[in-house]
Amino acid sequence: MVILLALSLKVVAQTKISIHSEDNQIIDAREDPPTQFLNGNVRIYHAHTFMYCDTAVLRGNVLRMRNNVSFIQNDTIRIFADSAKYNGDSLIAYLYGNIILENGFNRKLYTTSLKYDVGRKIAYYNDNARMEDKGSSLISRRGRYVLNDKTAYFYENVKVLGDQFELITDSLAYNTETQIAHYLAPVQITKDSALIYSENGWFNLGIQEGEFTGNAQYIEGNTIAHADTIRYEGEHDIVRLISGKTLSTYTSDQDTASAQIIAYDRKNETYTLNGNAHYKNKTNEVKGVDIFYDKKNEKFKVVGRSEVSDPPMIIKADTLDYDKTIQYGKADGNVIWMDTSAQTTIVADHVLYHGNTNDMLVTNDIGRPLFITVMDHDSLYMKADTFKSFRVIRERIILPDRRSGRSQQVERDTAVVSKDTLQMNDTPKSDMDSLTQADSIASRINSDTIYTGIMDTMDYFVGYHTVRIFKSDMQAVCDSLVFSKFDSTFTLMRSPFLWSDSTQINGDTITLTLKDKKIDHLSAFRNGTILSTEDNLFFDQIQGRALLIRFEDSKMKSMDVSGDAKMVFYLKDEDKAYIGVNVTEASTMKFDFKDKKVTDIKNYKEPRSTVFPMRTAAHETLKIKGFKWNQSQRPKSKDDI
Repeated sequence: MVILLALSLKVVAQTKISIHSEDNQIIDAREDPPTQFLNGNVRIYHAHTFMYCDTAVLRGNVLRMRNNVSFIQNDTIRIFADSAKYNGDSLIAYLYGNIILENGFNRKLYTTSLKYDVGRKIAYYNDNARMEDKGSSLISRRGRYVLNDKTAYFYENVKVLGDQFELITDSLAYNTETQIAHYLAPVQITKDSALIYSENGWFNLGIQEGEFTGNAQYIEGNTIAHADTIRYEGEHDIVRLISGKTLSTYTSDQDTASAQIIAYDRKNETYTLNGNAHYKNKTNEVKGVDIFYDKKNEKFKVVGRSEVSDPPMIIKADTLDYDKTIQYGKADGNVIWMDTSAQTTIVADHVLYHGNTNDMLVTNDIGRPLFITVMDHDSLYMKADTFKSFRVIRERIILPDRRSGRSQQVERDTAVVSKDTLQMNDTPKSDMDSLTQADSIASRINSDTIYTGIMDTMDYFVGYHTVRIFKSDMQAVCDSLVFSKFDSTFTLMRSPFLWSDSTQINGDTITLTLKDKKIDHLSAFRNGTILSTEDNLFFDQIQGRALLIRFEDSKMKSMDVSGDAKMVFYLKDEDKAYIGVNVTEASTMKFDFKDKKVTDIKNYKEPRSTVFPMRTAAHETLKIKGFKWNQSQRPKSKDDI
């Protein structure tokens, strides 16, 4: 009777929890339902789940297991524990001890207490757990693992540890298939010395790539960045700051940047700024639509209307490349190039600049480039077909006394642009070569030249073809012009004409030497001529092989006329009516001035002077050789140049 009852109970139990194997079994039928004691190699099957342990107690549909407990589902889900309690009616298991939940070969969850819903395949823990997944560790105090959805939820003191990062938050949803973690609470990720913070977003633990939204911040040392969205690309170690209506900002103790999008390449130390971009450090400031900045090599590439400030240089252009280390700049489109220390500005379509060699090429597609500088507290405007600058390092030489130092310098500077001799093309180095060659020829004309062994650095600025200059109190035209920074001298060549008030100066070559941004002296060589008139009928005239005019406080102080000097001067009475004309010739003449008037004239070496009455004077015959009143070419305003 007892045996038949036991067999009957076992049949009833098998419809619920199926026992497949055990070494020993004892049934206690004194209670209802009876209790089964299973020992050794216990194998149980229920709800499509295999359960294994060393010993088990089964009463009704409640199973208690001890020692080497394991649950297996679909060959992919494995749970190991020291002990467990399983309810066959609710399909809920409680596992204890050293628990390992495996879902695949590379993914394991470790904890000491676990509630597992066998039917829904959901695991719960409330006493700390750690998930290991392909090199990443996810740790939290509480959690839920929905295996069917391949999603684990981590709550309270959540920490994710990767090979090169650490993530901290309070709530996290993790997809075990994609390895993407979605933040359900504010989060911060630390990589090396960098930290990213946000209130929402996601992070891919596999490729270490993520997106951070909601008060997103990037912090590294004294550096902090804000954006609507921060994206991190771990493979390339790139941080992207993305904003919509507001600008993304990046600020450190060394530099600041703002733009709609900022991409920071941490490995290569480069910035890419897109949309209303602005970058500034202690020495540079750059503005443009898009900016690429190589911080390590100090290179800028700017697209869209842009501005680079590298004091004393400020550059504005539609597109711009600038390399500070080699001082290379290439600006195109509505270029404004300013040197604040020299108080100069260039306005052009294209500027190419090599600062280490002081090479510059300035050109226009339409119209002509404009050069502006400050002279005597006034703006001087100059245009030419092309502007260039370049540098020459040469030995300082001393030529024989029979040529003045200034005439020697003029000969050298004439060599600079005289080539047709100077074939100025788009390669600055060729100018340096031609200058060196031409200058060498000019400086070695005399066999008794003294070579000092002292090397001088000569910087030249050249304008060539149809140079026109306007200043409120001075205007000039010539074919070619050279400015030597060595002695602050402008040399005007090939049919130069210069005007001031009612006076015109011309010669084969004219030089203007500055001191403290004011005219110190002016020279005209080879048939230097001065014409002056008040009525465009009669002209006061001075001519010689060379003219030298000295200035003091921008006013004429004295003038020397040397070599076949000639003066034609119209005499007036007290009512300023013409009464005669004085014609004087001498080897040398000296004039002194005060308040723009001649106070003293001295003639040297057999001077000859004749006065002709106005009525009998042959005025056309009295005009000096090569007389040309060239007012038609004189710029009337800066718009005329």
